[in-house]
Amino acid sequence: MPLHIRNTLACLFMFAAMAAGQQPNASAVQSMLPAGARVIETADLSAAIGKQRALVLWMLHPKKIVRDPGPGYCGDSVHGDHWLGPVRLSLLDTSTNRLLNTVKIIGPPYFGGPKDSLQLPYLVGRSYYRVPSVNRAGEGKPEILHLRDLTGDEVAAEFVLFMYAACGIAETAVFGYDPAADRVVNYPIEIRTRGERPKRQVWILQVFSVKPIRPGNWRFTWKPGHGSDDSIHEDVSFDPARKVFVDRQRITQ
Repeated sequence: MPLHIRNTLACLFMFAAMAAGQQPNASAVQSMLPAGARVIETADLSAAIGKQRALVLWMLHPKKIVRDPGPGYCGDSVHGDHWLGPVRLSLLDTSTNRLLNTVKIIGPPYFGGPKDSLQLPYLVGRSYYRVPSVNRAGEGKPEILHLRDLTGDEVAAEFVLFMYAACGIAETAVFGYDPAADRVVNYPIEIRTRGERPKRQVWILQVFSVKPIRPGNWRFTWKPGHGSDDSIHEDVSFDPARKVFVDRQRITQ
């Protein structure tokens, strides 16, 4: 077959694959990251956004942590067997194999150890992360980049990370793709409590572990317990103009 025909067919096959949407080439992605980086998961965005983009969740020099056998620990439901280390989220242009931007993921303020060192599970139950297939113990490999429409823009391009806070309670944060900026972002949440000045933060207890009443909106009440008699009423909506979740929070006893 003449070379020009082979080249034309190769291009046609490449564009067909790009149109169908597929996971980025693992070796190509690895070559773009620093030495010692480990790719945890990738997710193709092309079908959802109409551009050749993919999310790449990766860690730098992570340690593999296997739980000790014995009595269960509350944090196991969130982290299970996990990787521990600095976490990054990158946006990849799959048409050019070029990283467009990278977000450094920082843990909650009180998180033990270095803030730039988080736990990402590789074997865990279904309490928080989506786990497509489980073993006899009810655990399996999680789909951390479980993409959903969490902002109400009708684009399934966001996901949630969870960090253990206390038994039955997790810190939650939303990350994803911003179509207007063509970047990956860590969406902040602004807490508005009556009588207090609004405060903006990245992580919030429980909110994004609860199913929204509709994309971009949560309304529920929960009790933290652990010696507290408070009830926390969450009323959360996404502000598309400011790219921030707003929580009109009330605390009662």
